[in-house]
Amino acid sequence: MTKKKVIFCENHPDIATSDSCEACGKNICYNCLKVFAGHTFCSRQCIRRYALDHIRQFIINFFKTTGWILTWPLHGLLRIQKWRGLEWGLVLGLAFSIYLNFQLKKGLDSLRSVVEPGTEQEAVIDMDDSSPAKVFSPAEGGMVQSNRIDISGEAEENWIISLSRDDQLISAKLPEKGTFEFTNVRLHRGQNQLVVRALNQEGRVVVLQTLNLRFGPPTLKYLLSEVKRGPLSRKRVAFTFDGGAEDNAANEILDYLKAENVKSTFFLTGRFIQQYPQTVRRIVAEGHEVGNHTLNHPHLTTYEKNRNHETLSGVTRDKLYNELNKTAQRFECVTKKKMAGLWRAPYGERNSEILKWAAEAGYKHIAWTVGRGWEENMDTLDWVADKNSKVYHSADEIAEKILTYADNKNDGANGVIILMHLGTNRKDDYPHKKLPDIFKGLKKKGYEMVTVSELLSMK
Repeated sequence: MTKKKVIFCENHPDIATSDSCEACGKNICYNCLKVFAGHTFCSRQCIRRYALDHIRQFIINFFKTTGWILTWPLHGLLRIQKWRGLEWGLVLGLAFSIYLNFQLKKGLDSLRSVVEPGTEQEAVIDMDDSSPAKVFSPAEGGMVQSNRIDISGEAEENWIISLSRDDQLISAKLPEKGTFEFTNVRLHRGQNQLVVRALNQEGRVVVLQTLNLRFGPPTLKYLLSEVKRGPLSRKRVAFTFDGGAEDNAANEILDYLKAENVKSTFFLTGRFIQQYPQTVRRIVAEGHEVGNHTLNHPHLTTYEKNRNHETLSGVTRDKLYNELNKTAQRFECVTKKKMAGLWRAPYGERNSEILKWAAEAGYKHIAWTVGRGWEENMDTLDWVADKNSKVYHSADEIAEKILTYADNKNDGANGVIILMHLGTNRKDDYPHKKLPDIFKGLKKKGYEMVTVSELLSMK
């Protein structure tokens, strides 16, 4: 079986097409084509040319067959000779041509209002509905702090996936095992438009996603504003996992996340990264986000002593810098990746001074969603192992709390940030084992689980 030759648009060489201009024959893609009278054209000039040609041909054919019938009553009335019938035919033809040209102009004016440059709507060509292609990372509309990003998604293995930046083709590749990835995609400072397209076997092209990303260092004002909850406008939830000293629940948690195709944000200490490098590499390899949890998980305020968040004696700007920077260095050494510009204070201990120091180091603080009482606090307290403690809650209670929160009348669990841990001292009744039920329950209620950065970037 011979392969069908793939034809590319003359204006956009990275887009294959099966369409051509009816008037001039130019190969055009869905971005260029203009439809008129059921035909495709490359420009309004070609539409006009096509229409005028058909008007002329219509007039010729019309008067070949009916011209004599229309003019014969005038023969006797005006006593014209036979050759004058041709003159009358031309007069009537001219009048008819003027009328059709007027109607054509009206049609072109209407078309112009739809396809005026800068207002075109990108066409989307239907592809195989049985396995739709999609881009799942990164999110649309975000601000990135690195000039290189990875773009990944899903598509049929026999499709060609292309990536363009600001209308310039960057790369094209075939998916492997139903997924594709463009790594180390370079961004320039300011606004970047990335377009991911798929080309199927028939030469049809569809835009999977247009990503508008802004690259630049975050402002201090942005970093100073800590986050306890994301936007309330979308049904999205972020599960976050702190890794301090132990990872005895980490692999099971990662298994559950992978099985349900859920991406999460992990806040890791430098000590955790040093002790469990394989776990850290798996977290990164499976597409999760990693934030900073300091080097040794120290107390930063006097909250443990007096329930006040006064900066603890000995905690200085330089000390916090050291805690954050060394953790980031260990992470990059282990994974060859840069840590996200997010951090979570140990024990949740922070104040405006500490937040300012972290912001000056390039980190935005991510807390968790809080409210009145146990039911509205998304710290699951999964770390509490003593069943006699007043703050102990069973795995069933924790799962029920999260799922019940999602049913609240106002905004439900929209934008909620949930705190859990990668280590546990419990001997049984493990909260993390309820994650599959929680994920399935939230999905059934229409929620999507995303990373913190995705939660913040989506409008």
